[in-house]
Amino acid sequence: MLRVIILEDEAPLAKGLGVNLKKLRPDIEILAVASDVTQAVDALRTYPDIDLVFADIRLGDGYSFDVFDAVETNAMIVFTTAYDEYALKAFDYECIDYLLKPYALKDIEDALNKYERRLPSTHVPDSRRVAARLFAGDAAYRARLELERIDSSVVVETADICYVKYDFGNVKVFCRDGRSGTTAHSLTRLAAELDPSVFLKVSRTHIVNMGEVAMIKPTLRRNKTLVLKKPYEDVEISVTAEMLRELRQKLELLK
Repeated sequence: MLRVIILEDEAPLAKGLGVNLKKLRPDIEILAVASDVTQAVDALRTYPDIDLVFADIRLGDGYSFDVFDAVETNAMIVFTTAYDEYALKAFDYECIDYLLKPYALKDIEDALNKYERRLPSTHVPDSRRVAARLFAGDAAYRARLELERIDSSVVVETADICYVKYDFGNVKVFCRDGRSGTTAHSLTRLAAELDPSVFLKVSRTHIVNMGEVAMIKPTLRRNKTLVLKKPYEDVEISVTAEMLRELRQKLELLK
């Protein structure tokens, strides 16, 4: 069953989207409809295990970007808007589609198809076992990862990964030797296959090796900033207060 939340401040559009989603996927479950940032944050916190969010970029009291800055979610995102100037920013949030209003039933169907194509071909536990067989015998989590570089394809040890970043449609992996490459895996899938005692998906666009965190810097907002160790001491990653609590709990376990 596909579990969905709709963020839309125009009630007729929200209702119409819900009707069309049910028409295209009768077993879909719409868990919540939110018209402003406050409601949307509450909905994502109430339903942390959702699969997909249809998010109007402009809500009643702000932007849906504010929602995803406040609450970390592994759900895939389809942005909807009447304005095309937000397209580049939307793809910073690892969205799978960007629908310009007024969108048609075919546009919604295309977005659902994109969601389904992004799903692993097996359930997460199965994909972990497949990756383990391919790369590390009986290991529980991925031990090696193939990266594409400008002039070659290389296999790196995951223990040598410092951080991973989603950047304009590419998932980039940065290693301890200062070199980087791209992987065909989505950020969400990679987060599921990496050892959670070592790696943490700290934001919608970043996975970090927790042993590579040098310091946590305060900001003027509620979010904090992670600063990494050399050779990535200039890298700063914004994290929510909720994710920072999880990171601190895991770092305590590593001591």
